[in-house]
Amino acid sequence: MLEILGRLENDYDVERTEGYGLDAELERGLEPARPHVRLDPRDPEAAPIAVVFSTFPGLNARFGRWFKEPFPSCGCDACDESAEGEIERLNEMVDNVVAGRFCEAIRRPLISFRGIGWREARFWSSVGRRTSRSRIDGFRAREMTGGRRRLDLNWKPWRRRRTTS
Repeated sequence: MLEILGRLENDYDVERTEGYGLDAELERGLEPARPHVRLDPRDPEAAPIAVVFSTFPGLNARFGRWFKEPFPSCGCDACDESAEGEIERLNEMVDNVVAGRFCEAIRRPLISFRGIGWREARFWSSVGRRTSRSRIDGFRAREMTGGRRRLDLNWKPWRRRRTTS
């Protein structure tokens, strides 16, 4: 993953931040193995990427504002996730974010008796699409949307770094 982050920093117009405590939600429940890394595109309409490295071994990644994904996704022996498969899955998600093929949404139903909301994320490419939807507390959803019923974030592609010749 460090190689991927280095390549992204070299090729794209981003600001890199390293340290501990950069993303408390992403770090929750993990024992950090090294300082975390966050890449923020200078274009505010492009999705940031943050990575927390754990001693598990593995990492948690945040794409955009809300979407979090662990690598490996489970880690138990029964799931039998391979390092190669997880690297491929991570690369595919990173490539989609960088290309602007990623969007997130928070939705609150018009009428909700249970006080729920929904967090959604979509990645897509020429080979397929991946959609994630999870329930969140209605009060948290209201906070995340600034009181709106829905908030859609359609992230733009990252801008390439200008080369000087």
